[in-house]
Amino acid sequence: MRIEPRHDAADRKRHVAQEVRRAHALGPAPDPVCCACCPDYRPSVGCHRDCAAAPRRLSSEGERSPVEPRVAPLVFELKRLGVFYPCWSCEGHTDLAGQIRKIPRIWFYSDSVVHTRALAEAIDRLYAARRLSVRWHLVLTYSDAGNPDTTFSLEPEPAAEQPLSGLQGDLRVMADELGRQFWLACDGLAAQAR
Repeated sequence: MRIEPRHDAADRKRHVAQEVRRAHALGPAPDPVCCACCPDYRPSVGCHRDCAAAPRRLSSEGERSPVEPRVAPLVFELKRLGVFYPCWSCEGHTDLAGQIRKIPRIWFYSDSVVHTRALAEAIDRLYAARRLSVRWHLVLTYSDAGNPDTTFSLEPEPAAEQPLSGLQGDLRVMADELGRQFWLACDGLAAQAR
């Protein structure tokens, strides 16, 4: 079956190009990334995902409930992109038998479906390049009934059978490489919109 494009395809292409320009205008976010007034930030050193203070500064609950250390670098890098707003994360956990009880995932807000599409493409590129141990994807979700914002979850696909250490290794690969792949995906979308 062939699906006919919408009648306003030219307007949709302009919208995609506009959203890519907006992504470049918003990101990468300037230092300090974790919070606006980071007491640990030193301009001479800069802001980095492996900063010892990052797990506390990325969390709205700071000392009481910092971002878990294995997922903090990717939370930092998603926030650094300037167009995503991480709101919850988990580095993954096993039960006493060593079976995965909670998968690694990051929940975030996004104001643009185009930006989210570019992120999904960036993740697919990493998987296609065999940089990830399993396929990861974005899931549309919500945090609670009282929150009007739509939330997205970056997580491994349900059929992915991998030890937790492999999934946590993927978190590090994405922290290292997802930003570059995101900007390449954005530029690819803009080129297709011409």
